[in-house]
Amino acid sequence: MATRVEEVARGRGGGAEEAVEAGRGGRRRSPRQKFVIGTMEEAGMCGLGVKSREEIPGREARTDPPDGQQDSERSRNKDKTLGKEVLLLMQALNTLSTPEEKLAALCKKYADLLEESRNVQKQMKILQKKQAQIVKEKVHLQSEHSKAILARSKLESLCRELQRHNKTLKEENMQQAREEEERRKEATAHFQITLNEIQAQLEQHDMHNAKLRQENIELGEKLKKLIEQYALREEVGAIRCLGDVSGDCLLSR
Repeated sequence: MATRVEEVARGRGGGAEEAVEAGRGGRRRSPRQKFVIGTMEEAGMCGLGVKSREEIPGREARTDPPDGQQDSERSRNKDKTLGKEVLLLMQALNTLSTPEEKLAALCKKYADLLEESRNVQKQMKILQKKQAQIVKEKVHLQSEHSKAILARSKLESLCRELQRHNKTLKEENMQQAREEEERRKEATAHFQITLNEIQAQLEQHDMHNAKLRQENIELGEKLKKLIEQYALREEVGAIRCLGDVSGDCLLSR
């Protein structure tokens, strides 16, 4: 603000110099005393008269103190800045000699501040629209975030349920596997016992068959001997019979 006041104090073009010279009856002034005044219609607010120091823009004080240490520090810094700007403005006005020049300078300053305020209002409206859009997007993102959290919660619940189900299935499968292993072991043991019994019976049958075969061999040999003895007896008897017959024949002769 101090820079702009000094620029106003230095002047901004020949048209402003001519306006000041026309207001002062054509008398020349130094560059520091030349201001851009403009007409009363262009200013639009000079008819209000000269304002007091309390009403000069930049002198507004905060009515409500901010909450917190940071806001208080910011308020003190702002008050210091405004105080410096007002001091520079008063120093610039003191360089002018007549009330008309001071009034014209204040009108120009007020017009500049009003234009700046309008620009700030326009920018504020644009920023408010952007803020509304951002708030809308924020609400949408929060809604999407809530939906995502809900979906994640459902997925976590489903995952936990699936883990419990998988754990139950795993335990059941392990139990079935243990039972099947036990049954397999029992069947294997029973089959082995049966196989051992069959093997023992086969061995017994082999032994019995061998014994019977040996007995049959012995009986065959005995029968053979008996047959031989019988044949021998028959031969002996025949010989005896022949001997007896021949003896009887000799006697009869």
